[in-house]
Amino acid sequence: MAGEASPGERKVLERWLEESEENRKTFETYRDIYEVEIRQKFSYNTEEALEKFRAVMDGKPAVHRKPTLRKFEHKRPARSGIWIKAAAVILVAAGLSFYVFTNFYPSEEKIVVEADRSTIIETEAGEQKAFRLSDGSRVMLNASSRVYIDGGFGKDSREINLRGEAFFEVAESDSLEFIVETATARVHVLGTSFAIRAWENRNESVVAVQSGRVSVGSSNPEITENTILNAGEYSLVSKNEAPGPATQANINQYLGWKDQMIVFEETPLEDAIKQLELHFNVKISIEDSSTINDPVTARYRNESLDEILRFTSITHGIDFTVEGKQ
Repeated sequence: MAGEASPGERKVLERWLEESEENRKTFETYRDIYEVEIRQKFSYNTEEALEKFRAVMDGKPAVHRKPTLRKFEHKRPARSGIWIKAAAVILVAAGLSFYVFTNFYPSEEKIVVEADRSTIIETEAGEQKAFRLSDGSRVMLNASSRVYIDGGFGKDSREINLRGEAFFEVAESDSLEFIVETATARVHVLGTSFAIRAWENRNESVVAVQSGRVSVGSSNPEITENTILNAGEYSLVSKNEAPGPATQANINQYLGWKDQMIVFEETPLEDAIKQLELHFNVKISIEDSSTINDPVTARYRNESLDEILRFTSITHGIDFTVEGKQ
């Protein structure tokens, strides 16, 4: 908790935290107690928290505050004293904050009908959209993403273009393949569910299959090699290269976001920061750029950005600065 553990010790801790929800809650309790110091002043706006809570209970959107600048550091407290009551107050207050800031789910807000003109659907940072295509296929679009749908979709072809990240549940068809093209990959499927991550300014795409089977190729027509993916497998496709081999792994690192989970599985810190920036609509910087490729393994559901960064700061010995708003 003082940020003095070796990389090996941190991995042992992370594996223990992943073993059960009880282990994670135990660690969170110890950490919150550890961070409390005698004579430390606590400042929490209870009236503002109650206002947010009432707004959510009434079905109103939570009020977004002006952008703030926050810093997370892994410093050992100067005093070793503990106030258990104060720690309990922090846990209760934080629990309310988690509920207010993470109680959002995308809704199926749009039906894309067969038409002569093309359609573009986009999301902003911190936003998700779910919609149904005219053939019955369902799409969930993650933050800062865009899909382009050809005119006449479902008549002569079922092809869309993706920039960003999306999850697809493809309706079966006896005659028309469902095709998704990114800047680096081209995915063919008849009926299945899968996710694609094709972030802007990255010369690679990741295709992860939840059910069924897909064929992954390069967007470069001169590269003819394909990789077949089954459920629980993923492949990475770099620009102007053949797709990588089918890899079995915890694909929740590519699928978890659709269920409001953030999953890191030996994820480079740079990619972990990118995911958090998109999900929470903030800008995150780190003090020491030499750690940018350090692997991060963690699983979060409904935790606030503050909680995620505080945990990462403690377990990995990294200082973060956050600018923006949740």
